[in-house]
Amino acid sequence: MQTVKSIGKREFIQHTSKYIKWVEEQGSELIITHQNRPDLVLTKIKPKLFKDLRGSVSVKVHGDINEHVLPEYGEW
Repeated sequence: MQTVKSIGKREFIQHTSKYIKWVEEQGSELIITHQNRPDLVLTKIKPKLFKDLRGSVSVKVHGDINEHVLPEYGEW
């Protein structure tokens, strides 16, 4: 059975590598909240699923890729 864990964005930003390792090892989902509301989900991609997605997903970057992802990050 998968364990689902929930943490705030600030906690995730401060301990990102710890939570990525937890998701990799547990194979569980991590729900990242903003102001106590679910905002993001970090999950491990299963190899078969990744293979199925190849060629069907594209990413476009608008603006400066080095800018903060969270606009309010600089205010913390």
